[in-house]
Amino acid sequence: MKTLTLEKILSNYKVYLTDPEINELEKMKLTSPNLSAESLKLALFGEEWNFMTADKYNPWSQDYINRINRKRKAFGISPVDNNCFSRDNSSDLFCKEVVLETKRQKADLDQKRKNKKHIVFVDMDNVLVNFQSGIDRISEEDKEKYEGDLDDVPGIFSLMDPIEGAIDAYEWLNENFDTYILSTAPWDNPSAWQDKLHWVKKHLPDSAYKRLILSHNKHLAKGDFLIDDRTANGAGEFHGKHVHFANKEAGYPGWKEVIDYMKTFA
Repeated sequence: MKTLTLEKILSNYKVYLTDPEINELEKMKLTSPNLSAESLKLALFGEEWNFMTADKYNPWSQDYINRINRKRKAFGISPVDNNCFSRDNSSDLFCKEVVLETKRQKADLDQKRKNKKHIVFVDMDNVLVNFQSGIDRISEEDKEKYEGDLDDVPGIFSLMDPIEGAIDAYEWLNENFDTYILSTAPWDNPSAWQDKLHWVKKHLPDSAYKRLILSHNKHLAKGDFLIDDRTANGAGEFHGKHVHFANKEAGYPGWKEVIDYMKTFA
């Protein structure tokens, strides 16, 4: 599923749309602050309601079905069957993301006019920090003793290397955004809290440690973007854009793809 704005759909995907669909989207563009996922879906994927008028004596032509599915494939969502039934809720998710991106783009332009930087939070474990590198350095005795809870091994967070590309990526984010580190430390490993601070001081720019936030409730952080590899500890309920790191389906398998995306907001 692609992440698009209303503007990008009208600019790059008209070849897949009918004139009535284009006209409806043009109208929505004029009132984009009031854009809703429901109205967008009705305008863009009206075929999902066609089953109401189809019957066994008047089935939809294969040419029509093929055209519909070419459009849906272009947007990265599931095809309909020969009765125009959608197979899942991918069109709903697509429309919700388009609305979010469209409104986020407008907010970005407004923010640039006010000369304010977006607030970006960056997770540590498996985003900035290679957790496995710490596991590889602990003793076999500790691996056995803390099996299933390796993040409770005393000192393990001081042993970890940076993720490939993470340091350069953080430095770029720090230059272009109001950037903070938002991580979670295990309750049963007191050393983890100070080890994370020491790691930041060792590997990141001098000012980074003063922007380190440790919390189990990331959804309470107020900002525009959260770069995190999980949805746990409130990340999934973050009120801004959750850039799902190391998630190929979301389009962010590594730091290169994350930075390419973030460049549009810098």
